[in-house]
Amino acid sequence: MRIAVVGASGLTGQQVLRLAKLRGMSTLAVVRDAARLGTAADSIIEVSDFGSAPELRRAVAGTDSIIVTMGINRKTRSPWAPLVSPPDICSRTVAALIDAMRHPDAPKRIVYMSSFGAGDQWNKLPFWIRALIATSNIRIGYRDHTAAEALLRASGLDWTILRPTALNDEAGQDWSEAGPETSVLRKIPRAAVAAALLEMLQRPTEHRTISITGA
Repeated sequence: MRIAVVGASGLTGQQVLRLAKLRGMSTLAVVRDAARLGTAADSIIEVSDFGSAPELRRAVAGTDSIIVTMGINRKTRSPWAPLVSPPDICSRTVAALIDAMRHPDAPKRIVYMSSFGAGDQWNKLPFWIRALIATSNIRIGYRDHTAAEALLRASGLDWTILRPTALNDEAGQDWSEAGPETSVLRKIPRAAVAAALLEMLQRPTEHRTISITGA
């Protein structure tokens, strides 16, 4: 299996590359700046505009499936820090990928990493967490993930959406599906998210949105 990892230079994307290599999968890193890629991929393609369907169509040609691990970056980890990414980077990328994937030779399977609390899960978050998100720049990322999810659901493609809880950089690949009482603050290692993303590619076609957390 040859996997295109879109957003591979991010912390979770690099975990996907590392784990896929250990499992004998071939990887293609699709990035804007190859210099930021700290984990080796079998091949790397730089794109100048993630919102360009023609660029992404050329980038993912010859792959079997796509994993998207993009997110909006802020200058620091402060919730109120200014953005260093476009406010619609995820939804623009997904829209372009959907267009690109309609080409006869393009991959038809896509797994998208969203965020716990996005979309229809928003009202299930505690009030104080919603207040924090709504009054900080975190809200922009949630809004973007929600828009990207909606595009995938309407696409007619073979998609799966994962919504992990709070990410950390601890070791461990164990994960579980989140239950109705799971807190958004419960931690899950990025390596475990990578394992879940790769596992989704092994499952039969699923149009599902799955919330996950650390085991």
